[in-house]
Amino acid sequence: EVRIIITKKEVPTLKFPWELLGAEKQLMDKFLNSKIDKTAKISKNAIIKGPVYIGKNTKILEGATVKGPVYIGDNCVIGNNSLVREYVNLEDNCMIGANAEVTRSIFQKDVHIHSGYFGDSIFSKGCRIGAGTITANTRIDRGNINSIVKGEKINTGLRSLGVIVGENTKIGINCSLMPGKFIGSGCLIGPKTVVSENIGDNTDFYTEIKGIKKNIK
Repeated sequence: EVRIIITKKEVPTLKFPWELLGAEKQLMDKFLNSKIDKTAKISKNAIIKGPVYIGKNTKILEGATVKGPVYIGDNCVIGNNSLVREYVNLEDNCMIGANAEVTRSIFQKDVHIHSGYFGDSIFSKGCRIGAGTITANTRIDRGNINSIVKGEKINTGLRSLGVIVGENTKIGINCSLMPGKFIGSGCLIGPKTVVSENIGDNTDFYTEIKGIKKNIK
């Protein structure tokens, strides 16, 4: 199916991966309509607001809030007391853990996250994200975010941009992911790691943690 969008807004070139986020916003504004499949299970204590699409066999658990525009595919789980808000695209078989917050992000198929904050980010299919991990999506000085692409610093023109993660990458608990960074496919990011640089495909990346031992007398 091919669709043509006529718009007076600047059209994303899709030269850089973060431009998918702008394209997603335009498509949702133009085409997304509210629909909840009859096989979806929505807790009576969940809150659904705005244009929200919910696919087959998806579960929205107690205390969760979904504030559109949001697309949720088939066989997804939105956990207890989680918040999914504004321009989120969750493809099939995604799981949002309890107490998580997701906004303005794209999750491809079979992405599982636990508690944490995920904003202005793209996670490719099959990623697994541990509890307490956070995407930093703004600079502390609120300036434009730069990304390194093929060794060149690129001004994204965005003041909000999280991370872009390749397929089947696993990220441990309590990690901090800095704005505008790329993590490749097949990576393993150890717990409590700060990702402040791009990481290539199939890389194990850890922060060395040295404990302090005290003798108890």
